[in-house]
Amino acid sequence: MTFTKQTLRRSVLALALSAGVGIPLFSRAEGPADSTTLAQADELKSKAFAALKAGKFDVTNEYLAKAAEIDPKLKEISDWTRQFEAQRKEFTDERHKEYDKAYNDVQLLLKNHKESYAIDAASRAYVLSDNKKDFAKIAWVSDLIKQTSEMGRKYETDEQWLKAMRVYSDLSAVEPSVPEWKNLLKVATRRIRLLAIYSPDALKGVQEAEAKDREEVDALLKPTTKPAKPATKPGDENQFKTDWKDTLKGVQMQMLRQSLAYANDNYYRDVSYKQLAIGGIKALRVVATTKGLETTFPNLGTDAKKAEFVKYLDDTLENLKGAKVEEGIDLLRKIIGNPRSADNAVLLGDLRVANKKSVELPDEVLISEFADGAFGELDPFSNVIWPTDLEEFKKQTKGEFSGVGIQIQSDEDGSLKVVSPLEDSPAFKAGIKAGDIVTHINGKVAKGITLNQAVKQITGPPHTEVSLTIRSSDGTSRDVKLDRQTIKVASIKGWMRDADAGGWNYWLDPQQKIGYIRLTNFTETTSTDLTAALKVMKAGDKDGVRGFILDLRYDPGGLLSAATEVCDKFIKDGIIVSTHPDRPTANQASQMDADPNHEKVEVPMIVLVNQYSASASEIVSGALKDHHRALIVGERTFGKGSVQMLFPLAERSAFLKLTTSHYYLPSGRCLHREENSTEWGVDPDVTVDMTPEQMRGAIDSRQESDILREKGQLPVKPEAVENAVGKVKKHKDPLQADEQLSAALLLMRLELNGAPS
Repeated sequence: MTFTKQTLRRSVLALALSAGVGIPLFSRAEGPADSTTLAQADELKSKAFAALKAGKFDVTNEYLAKAAEIDPKLKEISDWTRQFEAQRKEFTDERHKEYDKAYNDVQLLLKNHKESYAIDAASRAYVLSDNKKDFAKIAWVSDLIKQTSEMGRKYETDEQWLKAMRVYSDLSAVEPSVPEWKNLLKVATRRIRLLAIYSPDALKGVQEAEAKDREEVDALLKPTTKPAKPATKPGDENQFKTDWKDTLKGVQMQMLRQSLAYANDNYYRDVSYKQLAIGGIKALRVVATTKGLETTFPNLGTDAKKAEFVKYLDDTLENLKGAKVEEGIDLLRKIIGNPRSADNAVLLGDLRVANKKSVELPDEVLISEFADGAFGELDPFSNVIWPTDLEEFKKQTKGEFSGVGIQIQSDEDGSLKVVSPLEDSPAFKAGIKAGDIVTHINGKVAKGITLNQAVKQITGPPHTEVSLTIRSSDGTSRDVKLDRQTIKVASIKGWMRDADAGGWNYWLDPQQKIGYIRLTNFTETTSTDLTAALKVMKAGDKDGVRGFILDLRYDPGGLLSAATEVCDKFIKDGIIVSTHPDRPTANQASQMDADPNHEKVEVPMIVLVNQYSASASEIVSGALKDHHRALIVGERTFGKGSVQMLFPLAERSAFLKLTTSHYYLPSGRCLHREENSTEWGVDPDVTVDMTPEQMRGAIDSRQESDILREKGQLPVKPEAVENAVGKVKKHKDPLQADEQLSAALLLMRLELNGAPS
């Protein structure tokens, strides 16, 4: 755990400096200690808090222990730091053991000629490394990167796209600042997506070969673990049979033309028709050169016809690359017709002509794949919502749905990754965690299907069942049967369930009057619910809350209005968040300010965040940090700070979802994580890293504490709880299992007890 160089707020800073200017940090002990010994205690305290600011908790503990021998009043504070230091050491030892395990896995895989999987273990080692900045420079890592990159190129030559996608995904994880890996990964992922949509049978054979290799690797790394049994046997029934004609029904050229014009006029930063056209042509070249698609589009299997079409694409690409930016609109008109024309019959464009003379791909394929490539040049959130996607999109925006309660995204390698389970949902109760991979839905392979396809399969009427196969980050897989429910999530939770009142107990430390509030998402009732929770903790001036911890970890966001209302409770005045594009467009800048006339909560705050804190939760934590209203503890947030607008296409039968601006914190920092960027989200004042395994342990313990039990009923005994592979899982106390929360509690205790007497 390390402190950043930023100044810690208010009393925490006072703790580090006050002894040096003669202000007592704590009230003097009553007893025999004389002025000389008390001065020594002051000096030790000064050194202790200097070490605290530097993140040296072991040194802090040593100095405070010595000071407590002189001033007995410091004994309780010394005990707090000693207890936390013991926990921190335990967590650090666990991290190092996990790192050593990942390193040993690399060596074992190399020894057994599984070189392409060794980089997978190396990517786990990167996450666990104490020095991520220089990780790729370590000799064994550098050698492995070179070896793996050569294998990736060979996989491309051999058209083994799944293998290429896997190694490029791992390389981009180990070297996140190298754009080459992400670019190669995009192409490999696009090929897998094409096979999944247009030629699923061709993809099936590739997947089965990859699955066999994965089983061999798992047998090496986990020889005592039985491989998870698939819900159904490999075969036709194990694939999602989607007819591409149904998927692309209603796709029209005028939709593409209109969407390109909208992007040119409204995208948040400068984007040229030239850039969009290059992306579209590149995408079509990938279509033409992906082996396996000839089973659906026979002319792609005719060498002469394919060569003719590829030559047209290559010549067009050269013309585009050599053109001036202002010439892009004319070239795009020549390729697909007039982007501003709503007439589908006018100006068909050279693309359609060249296609009809050669490979004869259906119009819908040309249009949708060109669009996918064009908007792929922008960002992951800008895309066309085609007519068949519209119903599912509307369902997602209603705010209430029937499903299992997980947020998913299509990962870079085509996997369905869990962004976060929703609190109190069937998925949350089943132990599905952020970062887990959904490999099968009802026994059918989920990799490579579109996000909309996945949502359609997972959601359904209440009280119907869906089976998901979940692969955790440790490689273990399990089948989970879930009962779909109408998802309504309580946005405010406390520390423990109150068996007497049926609500929440918000006291994390009743003696010190330190409260705890967990905000799970931002809804219409969040502000009201938060006010009610704070009112419970206040409960009179004498015995009311002295300070509290606001936990925003795993909070995926929600309503912007809810985020600003939460901030307004704690910030006296000034900017909360602003939005603006990076260039002049029709989309005006906006700014949300705190209302100085609203009643404010002024007790000290600490906010917990991690890499799964996104969007609205980043706005709240960032604003509180910039206004020096709260100390931020944990890990850097997700970096989702873009604003999308919907633009109607073809009389509202389809829409363009386009990023039109970004969120900016009061300091002016942009929240959004751009591709290959090094700065995004909200950086904590106090960084406390937790490994994926430690995060799972903390969540497991938290889930046990969240259960509302009858009075006197105890949690499940540790020996009765088993994990997915049949091993006994010992649940720790929620505070003991969560180093980030323990750090926040220690800092709050020190602040509340460190104010000048």
